[in-house]
Amino acid sequence: MKRLAAAILLIYALLQAPAAAMSIAQARDQIVDATMVYLNTPYLWGGMHPDTGMDCSAFVKLVYSRAGLELPRVSREQFSGTLRLPPGGVLPGDLIFFAMKNPGTARVDHVGIYVGKGLFVHASFTHGVHIDSAQNPYYYARLVGVRKYRGF
Repeated sequence: MKRLAAAILLIYALLQAPAAAMSIAQARDQIVDATMVYLNTPYLWGGMHPDTGMDCSAFVKLVYSRAGLELPRVSREQFSGTLRLPPGGVLPGDLIFFAMKNPGTARVDHVGIYVGKGLFVHASFTHGVHIDSAQNPYYYARLVGVRKYRGF
């Protein structure tokens, strides 16, 4: 009787176990999909909510959190907490960092999410959350680097 009860409890526990963690490819897809949800969200420096406005790092943090991934709050800490990639190694879902205030330096103050085909989504001061080309001369001149989440 004890064995039967133990077996029933084991089966019940297995059925109630959480689903397996998503794959890296699934997480990347979820990140890219989530960037589109926030298009046209207004920019608000220090803002952290899509209804009232977000800045670039809050946007990135929110998108990653929707995929179950944690990032620091500010862009320079997001830069420090991720791994360097060569420009040719960037994949959708990776992060692109910029020095907007001090072009030509490594002083990160802006971040976006690469979504493929040379495009990235970011929260800009002038347009809110929108899509831009990483090859746009304005952004290219301010590019500090591309990086990936440590779990990728």
